[in-house]
Amino acid sequence: MLNSMFSIEGFNPNGAQEGFEDECSVKQTQLFTTEDVGNVVVDDFWSIYSFNQESQTDKGTILPSSVTESIPEFIPPQTPLMVFETNLENPIVQDITEFVLPKKKSCTGVLSSLEILNSYKPCHNRLQVGNLNEEIVGFDSNSLDGEMRLSTEEIVKFAAARYIELSSPTEGDNSMLRNPLGLSLSGFNNEEIQNVELASLLLAAAEKVSNQQYDRASNLLRQCETFSSHCGNPVQRLVYYFSDALQERIDRETGRLSAKRPRDKGIPAEDAAKEMLASHPIHLITQKTLPFSQVIQFTSIQTILDNVATMKRIHLVNLSIKHGFQCTILMQALATRSSCPVDYLRITGVGASKEAVLVTGQRLVSFAETLSLPFDFRVVAVSDMKDLREDMFEIEPDEALAVYSSLDMNSMIVRPKSLENLIRVMRKLKPIIMMIIDLEANHNSPSFITRFTEALFFYSTYFDYVDCYLDRSDSNRTFLEGYFFAEGMRSIIVTEGSERLIRHVSISIWRAYFARFGLVEVDLNEWASYQASLLLKKFPHSSSCTLDKNGKSLTVGWKGTPLYFISAWKFQYGD
Repeated sequence: MLNSMFSIEGFNPNGAQEGFEDECSVKQTQLFTTEDVGNVVVDDFWSIYSFNQESQTDKGTILPSSVTESIPEFIPPQTPLMVFETNLENPIVQDITEFVLPKKKSCTGVLSSLEILNSYKPCHNRLQVGNLNEEIVGFDSNSLDGEMRLSTEEIVKFAAARYIELSSPTEGDNSMLRNPLGLSLSGFNNEEIQNVELASLLLAAAEKVSNQQYDRASNLLRQCETFSSHCGNPVQRLVYYFSDALQERIDRETGRLSAKRPRDKGIPAEDAAKEMLASHPIHLITQKTLPFSQVIQFTSIQTILDNVATMKRIHLVNLSIKHGFQCTILMQALATRSSCPVDYLRITGVGASKEAVLVTGQRLVSFAETLSLPFDFRVVAVSDMKDLREDMFEIEPDEALAVYSSLDMNSMIVRPKSLENLIRVMRKLKPIIMMIIDLEANHNSPSFITRFTEALFFYSTYFDYVDCYLDRSDSNRTFLEGYFFAEGMRSIIVTEGSERLIRHVSISIWRAYFARFGLVEVDLNEWASYQASLLLKKFPHSSSCTLDKNGKSLTVGWKGTPLYFISAWKFQYGD
């Protein structure tokens, strides 16, 4: 078992990026240029991995001709394993929706739509709004290096409690911001008081939107706009983007904005989802700067290594190839494995763009040469996973096959046939292990106010996390929040039915769904969790990064709030 363990001590996770950016920076849309990369030097990203960029050009590496073969025609699946249509939305995952929506008693009155805050009890600890007059405990009085003692999520929690106490604010009255009353704000600094009041305004506006009181909501949102900013502190930025989404929902509901009319800013949610899955340069920034990407990759690859410890011919099907960072971790680990040297490693990259996957593959081939690792790279290009077929993969009988999927599944919730077909095809390939990583969130309820509340807590944590690692003046942070995060919020808050493309569900929902395909969750390697904790210590603010067990999965979060889950699965087959 020890021979399968790969230590991070001799491996710098901030490397493995050189040479992966030249094409990426050239091919981007006007929304993101090489000037936007900020302080990150594009040309030295992979240097720490001893990646020789010149070797690729000098040796003229050519991938096997099989990777350029045309895609066979799609053969529809015979029988769907799950019905995704309901009378609530069209389409929506029926069973997933049922799990997301807990049975709650109906409420009446002005604050009925916000009563969900009182019964909102996810697996991690959050302040319960019902304890309105009790001391607020659990707040980190030393967070953010003294700049702001309360986290963004804590501010939102307190604002929710205080808003319910204050009942309903009067629109157009800025006294809330000038003279805060209600729950005691003693001990709060001026910035925290302003943030609590600003978050209270947002909550009031959301409640008015839920009750279709659009004029009153718009008045409140104008106040939010006055006191928020896309370049302010995390609370101001959070309110800025949520206010924008709420106003768009109002404009749609009142006919001021057509649902089909292109927006004059941002990028469409469908494009945002595709960009996040593609080789966008923002991945390079988050890979180098934010710790969670590296923790997820190292933990997942260590689990794969544990399952192929005695195998000499290894094949990785990578559904999330992007720049191939996780591949380099596997490659270096196998290249330095002495007890059971590999005969070869094959990686099949799956993606919508054959050209983009080939660019990544060419660099992986060159990287393998520097490691003297027998290596083969193949491409499977499909624009939609519903077109994926087993015969697109070249699988040898004696190969140990593993599958890696990161943030792929949630993008297909709105396309159930694609999701079902992907899992069916993976089952036919008979992998020995399948790693699945996704967001630990519930943003798939048919109820607007439920989605709003879930999204507000989730993004408040994420904004707090990003704020600790990317300066407020950093254009990369502005781009990450202003395009990817903002479009996620917009899709969750503004759109309904099949138009709502950004959907997330928690690991508990995925467990119930995967069980239908014979997928059985297995324990992660304990060494992998230990390595993850060591890796976190290499980053600042490591004490705020939390690793917790959820069943057999590992959740990666910020100050106790999970943001991602890492899970390992094996297919069960009959005799």
